[in-house]
Amino acid sequence: MATTTKLRPAKKFGPGYFIREQMEYRNWIQEDLAEVMGVTPKHINKILLDKQPITLDMAKVLAEVFETSPQYWLNLDANYRLWLQTEKSEKEVQADLKTKIYERMPIRDMIHKKWLPDFANLKELYASVLTFWGVDELDFEAWDKRTLPILARKSESFNQYNAAYTYTWYHKAMQTALTYKVGDYNSEMLIQLFDNIHSYTMQENGYNIFINELNKAGVIFFILPHLQKTYLDGSAFFVGDHPVIVYTGRYKRIDNFWFTVAHEIGHILYHLDKPDAFFVDNFSEKDIDNFEKEANHYASSKLKHNELYEYLKPKLNYLTKQAIVDCSERLQIHPAIIIGKLAHEKTISYANQNLFNDDVLKKIDSAYIN
Repeated sequence: MATTTKLRPAKKFGPGYFIREQMEYRNWIQEDLAEVMGVTPKHINKILLDKQPITLDMAKVLAEVFETSPQYWLNLDANYRLWLQTEKSEKEVQADLKTKIYERMPIRDMIHKKWLPDFANLKELYASVLTFWGVDELDFEAWDKRTLPILARKSESFNQYNAAYTYTWYHKAMQTALTYKVGDYNSEMLIQLFDNIHSYTMQENGYNIFINELNKAGVIFFILPHLQKTYLDGSAFFVGDHPVIVYTGRYKRIDNFWFTVAHEIGHILYHLDKPDAFFVDNFSEKDIDNFEKEANHYASSKLKHNELYEYLKPKLNYLTKQAIVDCSERLQIHPAIIIGKLAHEKTISYANQNLFNDDVLKKIDSAYIN
């Protein structure tokens, strides 16, 4: 749907404007004209404000008073009413266009994140949206069809707004992925890296070392914050020949970072079988499909969730901080991941998630943060 470029008058004056001109020429006030025309001042006021259409009888009286033809006043009024109707129609079209844009994109959040420039009017907004999507016009029907794969994989609580905003985020993620350069994709290297992911969680600067290894395996990684109403934790897809992992930093916790990355690696290795396939993940959702369940299983396995639970099982009735440290050293897994797993299983309170947890966004190289 394209904006109109057709030129039209900026303003059409009604009969009231020209009646006032005649009154000024004669130094009349409203009461004078009312007296001459034999109507009430209230009636004259409505005519002067163009709130009262000019009838044939009124046109005859005006023609007699101001020495014109009745047709002159009828034409002025008809042209003005037509202009008003056209003006209203164009405003309705503009309002409809703006509504459709806002329904599909969280415009204010996108401006806040500097994905879009601020705008003074609808024309500027429309132009910046076209630039964002890289198109000449917005085809909303075709656009909506592209959100169907997102809706198909989500629970019933995930509505059209969530899907539209998620698709907007996914588009931005694809754009961002194109700005990163990595080596050729090597699935064998990624499998080996996946098998050893737990060891990186214990290393000093393990986040950046692991990301560097991902890049060597031909996997693009970066952080892109989620948009409002999307509640995303991460995503996996291909751009060209390169798999992409996106982390949103929604929770910024150590355990959330490593689980998200492991989950998305699972998608890359076992689920992304088509060039246009993609996954956008919200780990708060309860109703998930088999792909998500499998990715969760792969991530849990590589992060030793079962082993750590079995190790601590005898101590769960009186779990100490030292027991967490001992488990971490024994299994070579970061203690924050242990705390996160136990809290997720409701074995311990979620309040304990602050233990051993730092803001991962402060530890990851800024080159990966968008």
